[in-house]
Amino acid sequence: MISTAPAIADIPLPIDQWTQPFWSAACRCELVMPCCADCGTWRWPPGPFCPHCLSQAIAWQLAGPARLYSFAIVHRPGPTPADSPQAIVPGLVEFPEAGGMRIAAAIIDSKIDRIAIGSALSVRWVPKDETNVPMFVVV
Repeated sequence: MISTAPAIADIPLPIDQWTQPFWSAACRCELVMPCCADCGTWRWPPGPFCPHCLSQAIAWQLAGPARLYSFAIVHRPGPTPADSPQAIVPGLVEFPEAGGMRIAAAIIDSKIDRIAIGSALSVRWVPKDETNVPMFVVV
C-alpha cells in the first residue's frame, strides 16, 4: 500500500503577514523557516517577537534536509468498493539544520512499510491556490 495525498482543495491555507514569506518561498518551491535575525533562535510558527530575545527581526533561511519525527497512518476505503483501500499519513517533519524545527505535513507516495521514525524525507510541492503546499516522500 502506498500513502496518498490528502484532499487539500477545501482546506484554507494559513496565510497572514507573519506566514506570507513562507508561502512566497513555497511558490518558488523553496522551503524556508524563520530565524531571529538578532539572536539566531529558530521559531515556528512565525510571529511578531522572538521567544528568546523578543526581537522583531526575522531572517527566512532554507530549512535543509528533513526527517520524520512522528507519524500516524489513517486507513480509508477506496473511492468505490472495487478500489484498493487508501492510507493517508500525517507526519511531524523535523529539520535538524534549522534548530530542530518541526512542521506538520503529509507523507505521500511512499510504501507504508518503509515509513519509519527517523526516515530521510524529500519535499514534494503540491499546487494550491497561488502557491504550493509542501508534502514529503520517504527517500
